Amino acid sequence: MNMKREIIIGIILGIFILSLITIFLLSSDPAFRYYFGTSTGLKDKPVLIDKNFVIKEVIVGIQSSTALTFIENDILFLEKETGKIRLIQDDVLVEEPLWDFQVKQEGCNCYTESGLLGITSVDSDVYVFVTEELNSDESNVENRIYKFTWKDNKLQNPLLLNILPADTMLHHGGTLVVDLDGNVFASVGDQMLETSIQNYDNDIIADAGIILRVGYDQNFKSPSASPNPLDHYYAIGIRNSFGLAVDPKTGYLWDTENGPKVYDEINLVDNKFNSGWAKILGPSTDTVSLNYATDFSYSDPEFSWEFTVAPTGISFVDEKWDKYQNSIFVGDCKGGNLYRFELNDSRDGFIFESPDLQDLVLNELDNDEEIIFGKNFGCITDVEYSSDGHLYVISYLNNGAIYKIYPK
Repeated sequence: MNMKREIIIGIILGIFILSLITIFLLSSDPAFRYYFGTSTGLKDKPVLIDKNFVIKEVIVGIQSSTALTFIENDILFLEKETGKIRLIQDDVLVEEPLWDFQVKQEGCNCYTESGLLGITSVDSDVYVFVTEELNSDESNVENRIYKFTWKDNKLQNPLLLNILPADTMLHHGGTLVVDLDGNVFASVGDQMLETSIQNYDNDIIADAGIILRVGYDQNFKSPSASPNPLDHYYAIGIRNSFGLAVDPKTGYLWDTENGPKVYDEINLVDNKFNSGWAKILGPSTDTVSLNYATDFSYSDPEFSWEFTVAPTGISFVDEKWDKYQNSIFVGDCKGGNLYRFELNDSRDGFIFESPDLQDLVLNELDNDEEIIFGKNFGCITDVEYSSDGHLYVISYLNNGAIYKIYPK
């Protein structure tokens, strides 16, 4: 009897220890916070440092929203966990969803970073990135990118553009953006492979850890199945990105990138850029061989946090924001901060007054006041600028909200 009791106690202790290890590993990754939210900023309302700007709640009480886009005078936003695309008209939520994807089985917490992840639009075209469950079989899940037509206040004519792997519960990426020429790009996380095509001579091409040229060749919806997969990739070496933005003046593509426990980044992403993961984190101090895809080139981040902040949405503003028109705004999911970075004259890097920031790395003991524009947003998942001069911020919490910021 005693031996049986000891076995039962041992099993219970083993399960408890395994649970603690799992929580520790997940909590070090932004994906854990992305799914469960964050305690930071829950008690306080968001505040702006510059009192010449106003912050207003557009809508509150939304479920797990990850991204939004503007079309005509309306806002489309995503509910990650429910798979629903929702519509806001005149700052009022329309009750009936526009679209409803099957993103996971009811009650299944299998895919903590999967779901309805990204949306962008240009003219009447709407692009959506979703981890879609294809039938009742949990294992039959794919990351998919669709194009819809917006007509008569409805999403119509879904066209499947890309099929991508969704083999893990973390690191799907899913952010979408359209450049000045109408090309669409998507961030695709590394699927916990650490690296999928870069860095190693004998590596497997797995359509992960990339910035994808969406719909590059419709004969090959899965780029890795094509004769020349690298042609489909705008950038490689991406660990996990939750933010893409295009500079409306230069056309340059920028991203935010989440490191493991160190070196979250903001990158200027040129064509055939190699961000370096998993051999390089943050600014490189050594010459590192990245010799698999030799026509892709590495460059240091334009800015790094030495510690984890989980940067997400990134956006530009324009002359309606006067003194801030030459700035980039970035949200984070860990601290609930909205950052502002001043661009240099060529708009390909940042300038700082603080000596702490002039090495382009924020360390634990550095003062970050110069780059803090707002606080207490909880877990920010997207930052988008509208043509009427409003900066929209999504807060991903149990009582999630969309805010808009504008000058007085």
